[in-house]
Amino acid sequence: MVNQWQYVGTMLLPASVNSAIMDEWEATLKTERARILSALTTKIPDLANFQDKVADASSDAYDDFLGTVGGKWDADMIQAKQRVKLATRYPVWKTGIDEAFKVGGTFETNVTGKKSKFNEARRVIGVVGHKALGTWNPVTMGALLLRGDTRIARYFDANDSFSGTLESVVDARRGALITPSMMAEAIQACVIAKYANEGGLTALRDTIITNANSRLDAILQVALDATHKGAGYDVTFVLAWSAPADNLSLTVTDVHP
Repeated sequence: MVNQWQYVGTMLLPASVNSAIMDEWEATLKTERARILSALTTKIPDLANFQDKVADASSDAYDDFLGTVGGKWDADMIQAKQRVKLATRYPVWKTGIDEAFKVGGTFETNVTGKKSKFNEARRVIGVVGHKALGTWNPVTMGALLLRGDTRIARYFDANDSFSGTLESVVDARRGALITPSMMAEAIQACVIAKYANEGGLTALRDTIITNANSRLDAILQVALDATHKGAGYDVTFVLAWSAPADNLSLTVTDVHP
């Protein structure tokens, strides 16, 4: 068995999110203010709709959850308190919505005030990159390489290595549908594992990565084309902790018999 091709990429955590990205986030979200208000008031125009779509819907789901907690909880009283409190909250909810989403209201103020917190998005950018700024990072590259995307080589840098001859390993239609799910799974795992490591929870970090790899492989197997499902072929998409980088790495390998 030999490698037809292999990609190895290391995630790096940017020091900060580019200011252009944060400015775009702020401007876009403020522009959406009126649309968000319209959507809310169209879906919940009155008390009856609030009761049905917010209060009762929440209480029903909460009842299901509390049904699993065991006898040490006074589930009946907790359920009753939650249901009664929500049932009376429409006037407060409506006043809050009107105040928040008026021009110059708390929605716009809070968007500006919380803008710096968008810096946490650097954890995601370190995993996938930001195409508008000309950066594609390992998870984006790995997913697109599975589809034989030759553009990726143009974005390799010192944190990437590639060997062999690239070929697509996934079915054209299934690959296009499924690789975004692989990216979502990998992004979540990378971000949470990084947080776990920063908190000194290295065992949990490794469990997160191991479990993510199992799910990623299960998703990948659905997408493989007929050739790469055959005997002797083995396609892998594997996350690992890279101690030198203090972050994760991704290895994607296409093995032939």
